[in-house]
Amino acid sequence: MKKFGICLALTGLLGLGGQAFAEIGAIDAVPAATLLLPYFEVDLDGGDGVNTLFQVSNASAAPALAHVTLWTDWSQPTLDFDVFLTGYDVQTFNLYDIIANGNLPQTADEQNDGGDTISPHGGDYSNNPAWDGSFPNCGPFFPLPNIPAGHLANIQNGHTGQPVGAGCVGADHGDNIARGYITIDNVSACSTVFPAEPTYFQDGGTGIANNINQLWGDYFIVDSANDFAIGDTMVHIEGDDLYNAGSTATGYTFYGRYISAAGGADNREPLGTTWGARYTVGGPFDGTDMIVWRDSTSAEVDASGFVCGPAGVGGVGPSWHPLNETEVVAFNEAEDAVALCFIQGGGVISPPSPDSDPVCFPLETGRYAWGVGELAGPFNFGWAYLNLNVGIDSVADDFDPGSNGTLAQSHVTLSHSALGRYSAGLGAIQLTSAEDDVDPLISDYGDIGEP
Repeated sequence: MKKFGICLALTGLLGLGGQAFAEIGAIDAVPAATLLLPYFEVDLDGGDGVNTLFQVSNASAAPALAHVTLWTDWSQPTLDFDVFLTGYDVQTFNLYDIIANGNLPQTADEQNDGGDTISPHGGDYSNNPAWDGSFPNCGPFFPLPNIPAGHLANIQNGHTGQPVGAGCVGADHGDNIARGYITIDNVSACSTVFPAEPTYFQDGGTGIANNINQLWGDYFIVDSANDFAIGDTMVHIEGDDLYNAGSTATGYTFYGRYISAAGGADNREPLGTTWGARYTVGGPFDGTDMIVWRDSTSAEVDASGFVCGPAGVGGVGPSWHPLNETEVVAFNEAEDAVALCFIQGGGVISPPSPDSDPVCFPLETGRYAWGVGELAGPFNFGWAYLNLNVGIDSVADDFDPGSNGTLAQSHVTLSHSALGRYSAGLGAIQLTSAEDDVDPLISDYGDIGEP
């Protein structure tokens, strides 16, 4: 932790005017082609343990098919399945039912639901046949079966950092809580294809995934034992047939790391790279948790697993782990500032070399308590500037967008709690986008003094 005088090098933050409604490149809560649930927790021991609930809705009268993919905090896919939505439908998901019990949601398109009992398309008010329909290849899929016991055990081990075969596909947090994130894509046919596979996206939305901005949703992380819950809208990621790697200065698209050779054929807008995040610690406030989703920019997927171990330890997990960040600066309400996650003379390298920067957010998704560990700043109230670009990385053959090759999209949600039982989930403020070929620093490292 270092105090410093601010060198107001904010030129990279210019042009941050108001964003238009439903504008490609501006992440806003509008119907989208892809939804990101940035982080989930599920206590597999059950009882009153933490659980995550989410819902996906169809904003259109036309039916939709949503492809749900679960990823670990090392960004390894563990499970995918399709969900059919009638016109204006809503489907609620209980992740404990899925990950702990293996119960997948029961929906069916018209060809598999002739009696209209599994996915009814409405009563007197909405009894319109146009709101129902069928999709290709769905005959063998609906209604979905329960997850087989052996596969379910692998999913549970994957999300708790326990061995899956010869190695691990997620970090070990020392408990029985499953962690990870979820992507939900609008698709045109049923499949068991993961988004990282080459047939999933084709430019113009002609692959398995399409570019119809039709889905919207939200999520809740509920901890009944502690009278605690947070909720937020999912991250709504729009698609456009004309949006690809040639559309912006950086060539960045949301799934770009998996399909860089295809020139951004996912046609999805990317997320932000730098953020403003309010924190509150003290008085009636118990503290602030930061839910941080990050793109390692690596497409490294290995079903056989990696070296097992906890988050943030070098030599554990994929080659990019742990993720570094470029800059974390804490301001108080008098504009005093302290740099966190920084060692004088250290580099900004991912994964960090010995004696380099300590890391604040080492995983592709996680919940981190402000004021604890590397995030232990000296102020109780203020805001944090988060530049979550990965910096220079030593990972071979990864996705390096932008002129300096250091950009990495991310998303930040804040959970403020008070009086031991109240909480609120609020999105951090996006300052720059991965569309922008900028990597702004707000500190002059030459002026950093001792604490």
